[in-house]
Amino acid sequence: MRNLALIGMVWAGTTGVPAQPGFIVHFDSLQNGKGGAGESVFEVDGGYLLFTEQVSHDGSGKTHLFVRKLNALGQLVTEREYVNGDPRHYLFGYIAPVCPLDTGGFASAVLEGSDYWAETWLYRFNQQGDTTHRRLLFTYPPQDSLLHFIRQTRQTSDGGFILAGFLDRPNALAQALLVRVNANGDTLWSQAYGQSVSELNDALGVAVYGDGGYLISGYRLLPFVLDQSFLIRTDPLGNELWRREYGNRASVNGAVRVLADGHIVTWSEYREQAWPSYWQQVMLTKWDANGGIVWQKRSHYNYYSSTTDFEVLADGSFIGTGSQVGEGLIAKFSPTGDSLWSRTYDVFHSDHQLYDVTPTSDGGFILCGRGDQNNLDPTPGLETIYVVKTDSLGCVVPGCHLVGVSEYAMELQEHLKLWPNPATDHLRLELELPAGIAPQGAVQAVLLDATGREVLRERVRQNGNLLSHSFTLSPFPPGLYHLHLADEKRWLAGGRVVVSPP
Repeated sequence: MRNLALIGMVWAGTTGVPAQPGFIVHFDSLQNGKGGAGESVFEVDGGYLLFTEQVSHDGSGKTHLFVRKLNALGQLVTEREYVNGDPRHYLFGYIAPVCPLDTGGFASAVLEGSDYWAETWLYRFNQQGDTTHRRLLFTYPPQDSLLHFIRQTRQTSDGGFILAGFLDRPNALAQALLVRVNANGDTLWSQAYGQSVSELNDALGVAVYGDGGYLISGYRLLPFVLDQSFLIRTDPLGNELWRREYGNRASVNGAVRVLADGHIVTWSEYREQAWPSYWQQVMLTKWDANGGIVWQKRSHYNYYSSTTDFEVLADGSFIGTGSQVGEGLIAKFSPTGDSLWSRTYDVFHSDHQLYDVTPTSDGGFILCGRGDQNNLDPTPGLETIYVVKTDSLGCVVPGCHLVGVSEYAMELQEHLKLWPNPATDHLRLELELPAGIAPQGAVQAVLLDATGREVLRERVRQNGNLLSHSFTLSPFPPGLYHLHLADEKRWLAGGRVVVSPP
């Protein structure tokens, strides 16, 4: 393990002590040209623990595990890189692969190696990101020509684990794989799922059902066949009880959760043949215990709307994430699956994907994923880790939902300057636009008080690539305010402003 203390990651915000601190950070400067992705993120004492994969700086070209501790403002505190023995790849799963433990800490299956030389290990981590346990679960001799990969790990009620992924045997396409492990890391059983040797099956997510059985969400690939997303329910030994397929012609991603009343909810995608290429919807489906559909709601029809992780909130509503039009998507739905609000966040000029969303103790959400940089960005071609912390309404800066837009161009946030802050009678704003970025229509500054009431709206002057404006604050009582900068289509940047007594 390499342990490097790093302080000073740029926080893309301003001073002040908000009730719900928000931020967006990317790791371009720390990755040093080595591609990576944020896989899972959790709230811990003093901040957040971020589980990532990244190409190592050691020159091997191998992907390693990087576990990073962030403080409450998104600033990097520590970074730990995990390797064991000879140069090899180290990989978490795919969508929210790491699980929290009921005793504290976290666990995940980790693939060490690649292709026919791969081994699956169980890793446990404490809240600082240190490994407290590592045990070999299973491997296959290279001569067997088997490929396997665990995409998601979840804890069971007895302290053990259920693992979901795929197993690819010679002379047949991959099958979905379910592996049951006890608390000591002993494999109790494994089951593979597929309907024919010519149909590929891959499990993306898993959940524990109330009777001790399991639910698997995933996808199948078979030419000229519709409904490629699947949901499987098993008994406690992994024997398949039923299988349902859905999605029409959509691409395949998503997750599965179990409600307190025993109903099941899947987060997936939907597409019809007549729609333009890559246009699709996100879809929430509620199922009964026998696989019958209770309700099914589709929304967010757009270019490549996709789903990854989602969670059930305390009031029965749902928070989901994925991507839309190449931007990271966070969306909230009512307990009956109706869309309540959505936000899209990007930090670079190319595609973004969010892989995990976790509710936080302040009522907000922490998300992580990957943003791809193109020729207009600092490091063209780099797959870059990024993390977003929002309030309960999906805003990095509280009140963003009141500005009148739902698209958020977070690549500008780090360029915003507000001073003096705290302020008494005046405030100065400057935003230097990077190359290739231009506002779409007039730019306005909107100031909201702590209750979300709009107290000021003024047009911002643009001179070349510089947006600048001066505000008179003398009419406003002391307190916390939130400033938002938006053009006619997008939220551009924002920050907290503290007005002090004269």
